[in-house]
Order: sequence, then structure tokens, then C-alpha cells
Amino acid sequence: MPPSSSRAPSAGPGRARLDLDAVVLAAPLLTLLVLATWREGSFFRPDIVVTPVLALALALAATAVRDWLRGNAVATGAIVLATGWWIADALVSRHGIDSWRLPSAWICLAAGYGCARSLPAAARTVALVGTAVAGAMVAVTGLVAVGVRSGFWTLPDERSLRFSGSFTYPSAVGLFLVIALIAGCEDRDIRVDEGLRRGAVSAARAVTVLGIVATDSRGAIVGLAVALCFRRVRRQLAASALAALVGAPVLLIGQRAHPNHALVAGAVVVAIGLALIPDGALSRVVWVAAVPAAVLMGWLLLTQHHAVSGFDASWTDRGDILRGAWLVVKEHPLVGAGPDPSFGAHTLTGQPGIAYFTHNEPVEILISIGIVGFVVLTACGTVVVRAVRSSFGQLAVPVLVSVAAAGVVDFVWHFPALGLAAGIVAGASGRIPLAGAPRSGAAS
Repeated sequence: MPPSSSRAPSAGPGRARLDLDAVVLAAPLLTLLVLATWREGSFFRPDIVVTPVLALALALAATAVRDWLRGNAVATGAIVLATGWWIADALVSRHGIDSWRLPSAWICLAAGYGCARSLPAAARTVALVGTAVAGAMVAVTGLVAVGVRSGFWTLPDERSLRFSGSFTYPSAVGLFLVIALIAGCEDRDIRVDEGLRRGAVSAARAVTVLGIVATDSRGAIVGLAVALCFRRVRRQLAASALAALVGAPVLLIGQRAHPNHALVAGAVVVAIGLALIPDGALSRVVWVAAVPAAVLMGWLLLTQHHAVSGFDASWTDRGDILRGAWLVVKEHPLVGAGPDPSFGAHTLTGQPGIAYFTHNEPVEILISIGIVGFVVLTACGTVVVRAVRSSFGQLAVPVLVSVAAAGVVDFVWHFPALGLAAGIVAGASGRIPLAGAPRSGAAS
């Protein structure tokens, strides 16, 4: 009997045991992600402290993480210095625990990365699949909420009835869906032909893209656009994204015009239907409709509540806020005004008002801790990235760059759940173990 045949009887049970073990190993990390997501993105107290503490405790339970921290003292010190700098500044400025959101998010990012990198390959696959599935489920929930005009997890404003999800902020849930989409692009381990039907995966991706559109968030759209600039992500998502793009204007009109459930449902049907078309035919059918759909969607994203009621007034509001932030920079150039300060800014009516956030994360950091703190924070981040760069997986750069880009135009870096999700995807896509600690036999 050939050797391959003799091994066949044990291959099935072995594979089953391996999959079960992988699920068990990844379960604590995915459970923490789900809890953080449902706890309003861990944005409010006491979750601002509880979530990073739980994530850090889970990471430190892994021997590989502890070994890495001991073997990379400079990077460990950089994380401690950056976190301590921000929190100490908040205490001195008497800004309270609410201003700890940013360090809470980056601690969750680091802990999520460490946890995911310490898992075996099969468990990392489960972590990626779990994150992608969680995003698809959130997107379905959002489209249902928008379609039935529900007040549950939606935010009505001058732009539209926007999906806000458990995060309570549309920009945050939109970026979570972008991260979940990227999580499903690990083609080395996630083989749709072996476990999932390709059509179901394409449909789920198209629905997730529509969920991003339903948030009507410029930051989420920027994050998705940047993610698609990476070839590996684009190869996996292009067909589904194009299918969703054709249905996106119909969805936006359904959100913004008078209540029209049929338009929202029609957008979902169009997106899923086009996503199920074979790739060869898709490239010919969808591209014809994609260009005018993109133009129409761009126009709708610039307008207010109704499709033709004028430009979105929040664009003017953002300009007034940035002008107010510039005054803060001039008054406190070196050390800032303390983490996440409130400051004067004109309202849409031209009257003096108070702004509580710049909607631009780099500017927010600059007005918070000044040029000196900004330089220290940037240096610390560079040290940490250089220390883990050798173990970066194929999705690490796309997810981190997409999150960074979204933060330039929206309010997203302050959500611990987003940091945790990005860390999981960046770490779980790695091909090699977490490096840094001396390996057995290295001394010899």
C-alpha cells in the first residue's frame, strides 16, 4: 500500500482535532473583541480602562509575548514612555479619565497584535475568519436598521439616517467594517473553495461594503479606498466592492430621501446579485455601471439630508474647527493644552462655540501634547514598529495604513475596540512566530 494511503485514515481525525484546538485557542481573543465592540467600542468609562487591562492580561498570559518583551527592552520602554507621557499630561492638566482613550486604543492594538502573533497558524486563521464574520454580521444588522428606519443603532443628522452601531459613532463602526473586510483577505489560510462557497463569501463582502456606505462616514470611505490600493486586498475584494458600488447610490438615496424601504432592499439585492456573477462576466457587466455609480455616490456623499438639498454643512464645520485648533497650536506650541482639550470654534451660524474634537487625529495629538510630545510619541511608535517589522504578515501594512488614513479625516483612533481589531488582523496574518526572545539552542 502506498505511504499516502496508509496515512489517510488518521488525517481526518487529526485535522478535526486541530480545528477544534484552533477554535479554543482563538476564542478568548475573539470574545474580548466582541465584548469590546458591543460595549460601545469601549469608548466610555469604565471600559476605557477595563478593556486595555483585559487585553494586556490576555497578551501577558502568552509565553511568546513575555519573551518578546524581555528580548526587546527598548520597544517595551517606548510603549511605557508613550503611555505614561499621555496619562501623566492628562493628570497634570486635570482632564480626567475620558482623555485616556487614545492610549487605551494603542495598548489594545499592541496587545491584540501580541495575542494573535502568539497563536499557532490554525488559530490565527480562526481569529481572521472570526473578525471577518463579525464584520459581516454587523453590516447586516446595520442595513436592516437603516432599511426599517429604526432608531436602534442609527443616527439621524443633516446628512442621512446613518448606521452608528454599538460604537454609537458612524465613523467608528464604518472603520470596524473596513478592518473586518481586510481580515478576510488572507488567502494563504482562508481558502474559500475548501470550506466556504465562493459565492457566499463574495456576497458577504458586498454586504459589508454596503454597511460601510450605510455609515455615510468619510473616514470609513477613505479607509476602504486606501485598503483597495494594496494589491493583495484589491485582488480579494475588487469584485465584491464593484458590485456594492453599483448598489451604493440606491442605498444612499434610500437613506436620505423620504422613507423608502424598497430602495435599501433593492441596493442589497443589486449588490449581492452582481457579486454572484462569475468573474469573467462581472468585469464586463459591472464596469459599465460602476463609473456612473461612483460619480453619483461621490455627489451624494457631499450633500445633506436630501439628494439635492445642497452641500453637507459639516464640511464648513470641519473648517471652522481646524481654524480653532490652529489657534490652540499657536497658544500652546511646545507642550499643548492637555490631552483632548475643548477649544473655541465658530458654529455653522458664525457664532462663537466650543469644539470638543478636531476630527483629525494627528492635529488632535498636536494640540493635546504639543510639538515636544508629538515628537516623543512619533519616536516611540517608530521604535515599536521597527521592532515588530520582521514578523509583519501580509495584511499588517494594509490594515494599519487604512486605519491611519481614516484618522486623518475622522474621529477613529480613540476607540479601543478598533485598536484591538486592527491588532488582531495585523498579528494573525503573520507567517512567522513572534520574534525577539532567544530561541532554544541559539547560544550554542
